[in-house]
Amino acid sequence: MCAGPWRRLLCALLLVCSPALAQPTSAREHFAHGVELAELGDFSSAAAEFEEAYRISPHYAVQYNLGQAYAALGKSIEAARAFEMYLEGGGQKIAQERQSEVQQLILQNKKRVGYVAFELDPPDAKLFIDGRAIDTASLQVPTSLIVGVHGIGLTLTGFQSFVGSVNVESQTITAFKIRLERAPTLEHLARSEHIGVGQVAVDSELPELEISVDGVALKLAGKDPFLAPVGPHRLQCKRVGYDPVDAQIDVIEKSLVRVACNLGPSSRLPASDRGAISFNIDPPGAEVWIDGRRSSTSTRLPKGLHALRIRRWGFIDWTRTVTVQPGFPQTINVQLEPTPEYALEIARANSKRRTYAYVIGGTGIALLGTSAVLYTTNNARYQDWAAQPGDIQTALSIRRQDDAALGAAVIGGVMLGYAVISWLSSR
Repeated sequence: MCAGPWRRLLCALLLVCSPALAQPTSAREHFAHGVELAELGDFSSAAAEFEEAYRISPHYAVQYNLGQAYAALGKSIEAARAFEMYLEGGGQKIAQERQSEVQQLILQNKKRVGYVAFELDPPDAKLFIDGRAIDTASLQVPTSLIVGVHGIGLTLTGFQSFVGSVNVESQTITAFKIRLERAPTLEHLARSEHIGVGQVAVDSELPELEISVDGVALKLAGKDPFLAPVGPHRLQCKRVGYDPVDAQIDVIEKSLVRVACNLGPSSRLPASDRGAISFNIDPPGAEVWIDGRRSSTSTRLPKGLHALRIRRWGFIDWTRTVTVQPGFPQTINVQLEPTPEYALEIARANSKRRTYAYVIGGTGIALLGTSAVLYTTNNARYQDWAAQPGDIQTALSIRRQDDAALGAAVIGGVMLGYAVISWLSSR
């Protein structure tokens, strides 16, 4: 019933708080239902049940369960806050070992959070992040967001809407300024014979991409969608050192057209315009992606800016941009950070290894002690036998006991050595 890492986690850790919800009955029922849903892997519904249980009976212990459910859903901001409320509410009632564990979970979740300082012009425009309306009063402080790319929208009556994106980096404040342009009047549209417009989005992870429509170069902020007149158009994506991509698009009024621009390095590019880049990745076995393409850990790229992404199961994606220069080989050291879920699994596995090391080490010490006792008593027997030799049965018995002492010493030594190595590696 508790198969899978997160189910084992929630069976072992979430149930510790059930006695705290003895009253009222409805809170206990919501909590119990949340545990059942977590066992089934429905963490979204489980979080909703835990939230309701806390609303009815605000006991600090529920925040621990809520934090685990949020972490399983990838909601690191909410998870960190729930764990902080757990420590604040529990205080000294929480065991020191549990406090240390939760503090580590808080740090791990916060590593998956970055901040964006928005500056809006006009300031009363309506801001959307990933399609969710944001209260502009909260923008007086940087907005917390999960690490990665987020869609940004800004609208205001009488102005042209903004549609774009922002790349949030771990524990970093990114400044993002948006200025809306006033919308053209109906008279202006009539004079320009502008029947209608649609949006065009170019999908490419390659930085410094040059985009032109019908031979006219566009000045774009990143890879944001842009407006284009309704009808057929020729779109071109290019960059120095890459083979250009041409595409025919048909813009439809009030619709979004997506165009994939997967540029490949030019085979005719001279070596003087290429630079070498390699990676040292810890832990090994990760996937390397450069400009949206799978790559090896050592490659040559056209000069200029490139987008890097390192992926490995159980670890947070590592992303950077790097400028490649000919004649300057670069080696990039990458230290991947485990996700909070995987880090907790590792901590539990290491704790189990240390327990086994103590048991095996203790058994090894016991065998060494037994060997020493056997050797000491057998040595006394040998001294007695040596004073009056001739009894062959006694000699054979002494030899067998010597063999037993030696065997116990060898096995005990091996077990003790294995225990020491296992304990050190688990640290």
